[in-house]
Amino acid sequence: MKVNEIGEIGLINRFSKILRSEYLGDDCAVLDLGEDYLVVTIDMLHRITDFPYEMTPYDIGWMSVAVSLSDVASMGAKPTGVVAAVGLPGDTEVEFAEGIISGMSECARSYGTEIIGGDTDQHAELTIVTTALGRVDKDKVKLRSKAKVGDLLCVTGYVGTPAAGYKVIIEERAVPEDDKKLLSKYFFKPMPRVEEGIKLSKYPFVTSMIDMSDGLGKSIYELSTASDVGFLVDADSLPLRPETIRLAKDRKELLEMAICFGGEFELLFTVSPDKIDDISDVAFTIIGKVVEEGLTLDDKGKRSEIVCKGYEHLRKKRNDVH
Repeated sequence: MKVNEIGEIGLINRFSKILRSEYLGDDCAVLDLGEDYLVVTIDMLHRITDFPYEMTPYDIGWMSVAVSLSDVASMGAKPTGVVAAVGLPGDTEVEFAEGIISGMSECARSYGTEIIGGDTDQHAELTIVTTALGRVDKDKVKLRSKAKVGDLLCVTGYVGTPAAGYKVIIEERAVPEDDKKLLSKYFFKPMPRVEEGIKLSKYPFVTSMIDMSDGLGKSIYELSTASDVGFLVDADSLPLRPETIRLAKDRKELLEMAICFGGEFELLFTVSPDKIDDISDVAFTIIGKVVEEGLTLDDKGKRSEIVCKGYEHLRKKRNDVH
């Protein structure tokens, strides 16, 4: 059996059986510091799979840090530092490398932290590994495994916007210039929901939370697996920017962008229904509810299984979209 036959999820599941760690299924590892928890996450990004050539060095650096800070945000933690390893081909221009570090530094500082160390080495392909650290009170940490049947499913921000940006920038889909500028910004410079994660962490009735950078479909699947529940998602409730709606060729493409593509650095979380109105300091949208089993999309009364699970590394190809 080859790793590209079972993919990232299958490989991690096999690793989990070997390592037997309580927190392997979450966005971050959790270390007990006594009064609070240290959360730690690590991400690896590559030129071929993660950095389109349309991205500037600054964009590459920003993205590399943002992806790890988004994991910290999903745990309800405050970032306390980022460590980065950068592998560069030997013929890389010095200015290009400096641009990457500038993007990294500015992203970290935008969220109240710093690049506190790292490593550089020669590599055949531009490869960046970032490790982000954060701290959170023990009674405030958010995991994927606590969703309960009857909880409401909620999301910050919008879905589908990075997919629309990809179609404009990479596929060169024609749109009005103002739409292109906005969608390009969402694609090139994702904004992790660190502040929102910290605010949501103070609510004990927020029962589970996950970073959504791999897409709504995959995030729902991972919450479902961790909590042993199902989800019913209302298609008409999905928060979509007008620019995304205008770009879509039809409703099928619109829902594929919203559910299957990924790239949203939003937070997906579940809330006890009787407490939903108590969340007053975070903007969010209710998109569904927790059910006993199944991953189901309700599109104007027509129900179908959510089978796309976003982007998955190590697969021979991106997960099929249905």
